[in-house]
Amino acid sequence: MAEAPEVSNPGQRDVPPDLRIVLIGGRRLDGRPSGKSSAGNIILGQSVFDTSRRTAQSEARQQEVLSRHVTVVDTPGWWWIYTLQHTTKLDQIEIQKSVHLCPPGPHAFLLVIPNDLYLYPYVQPSLKQHLDLFSAEVFSHTIVLFTEAAPCSDETLKSKFKRSPTLRWILQQCGNRKHVLNISDREDRAQVKMLFEKIDAMVADNRGRHYSVDGAHGNALREEMKVWAEGASKRFDQVQKQRKELRALIEGGKVPPEHLRLVIIGAHYAARSSAGNTILGKSAFDVNNGDRRTTCCKISHSLVADRRLTVVDSPGWFYIHTLQETSEMDKLEIENSMNLCPPGPHAVLLGIPLATAVNPSYLRSVQEQMSLFREEIWKHTIVLFARGDWLGVKTVEERIESDEVLQWMVNKCENRYHVLNNKDHSDKTQVEELLDKIEEMWAGNENPYYEVDPSRAAEIEAKKEAGDKKAKRIKEITGRQSRVLKELFEGKIH
Repeated sequence: MAEAPEVSNPGQRDVPPDLRIVLIGGRRLDGRPSGKSSAGNIILGQSVFDTSRRTAQSEARQQEVLSRHVTVVDTPGWWWIYTLQHTTKLDQIEIQKSVHLCPPGPHAFLLVIPNDLYLYPYVQPSLKQHLDLFSAEVFSHTIVLFTEAAPCSDETLKSKFKRSPTLRWILQQCGNRKHVLNISDREDRAQVKMLFEKIDAMVADNRGRHYSVDGAHGNALREEMKVWAEGASKRFDQVQKQRKELRALIEGGKVPPEHLRLVIIGAHYAARSSAGNTILGKSAFDVNNGDRRTTCCKISHSLVADRRLTVVDSPGWFYIHTLQETSEMDKLEIENSMNLCPPGPHAVLLGIPLATAVNPSYLRSVQEQMSLFREEIWKHTIVLFARGDWLGVKTVEERIESDEVLQWMVNKCENRYHVLNNKDHSDKTQVEELLDKIEEMWAGNENPYYEVDPSRAAEIEAKKEAGDKKAKRIKEITGRQSRVLKELFEGKIH
């Protein structure tokens, strides 16, 4: 049976007395907010959504606004440039769950796009795939909401539309419905009133109907999350039992080393250098060098929680590259990282991102890069999640249970994993707990550390030296060529 439309006052345009809105949209790579939560606060006229952190789960807030009961649901943002396979399952389910937080369904989706964000063509597949998390009718209930911190002219907007085919595409999909919201001016209620009028017009075009919510789908989402939560609880209990047994070995007289040697490895964007700084309690490794990455191993020392620490940072590999696709110099540097803390590291910290899904191609890359070392390396490895703030209210165990690839890695490391919040340097307990886990791993291992091969170390050093000389010669040749071309251009050579 078709659902009856919601009617406010007969004889007037059908305006629902309750208004239900879902905010959706992406995230910038540079960390600047897209304005979803801020837009929700502007609409409701109150600071009900936390703008100091990322939205890790869908949240519904209600408020009386312009004599109407308004519900706004904020959702996790996806990365604008990444397709759906890079969005974690936890975030995907939270995005889908949003429509079930405003029963019987939202009147409007507001697709939030920062006014200063240029949508490149490669953003279009990401947009389409993430909107496909909802049913096909989502477009007929969507308004594109441009957020801005300062007013912009109509000409600026027109120029923006003209320059971006992706923006024109999404506007066309949404029936050219759009609105501009100044998220820095909460006193301007006229802009909210105008937004409501546009939503009401869209609802009227939809014959008073809201977005249809599938109850069975909602039940399936809840069941999947329940399975993850149960698995997370079971894993947590297993880890605590394992740690208790290993700690008993130490308390029984097995004295851990006073000097711990750690090597951090992993792919690009796994926050390896930031993790190293958090562990050492100082800025030992450069993390503010723009797009430049760590190209050679760096070593630093510190005294932390009554332990002497040596930490080696290493170059990251590209997250989907096979070993064959990784440059020879990078492979030599990664392999050499173990040799910089002789006779070998007590712990290898494998940096894995929390901000993106860990898909099969990522796993293949990790497996191949780890093959640079002996199989024994896994006995000394702890999976390190270095963006703990990304989890929000979720537990790391839930994140692991929602991702089969992560489960493989954690299981390969015999349930050894740790979370660091690199943004909270004041929390010393997170580093102390990591060091405790390293000592416990040491206590349970037959070999106290991953032993390096001195002959292989000498071979690597010789190859690196030859590579450096070759690179220097190439640089000199290209430098001479550049000078000659410059002189020709300036007319100094005839």
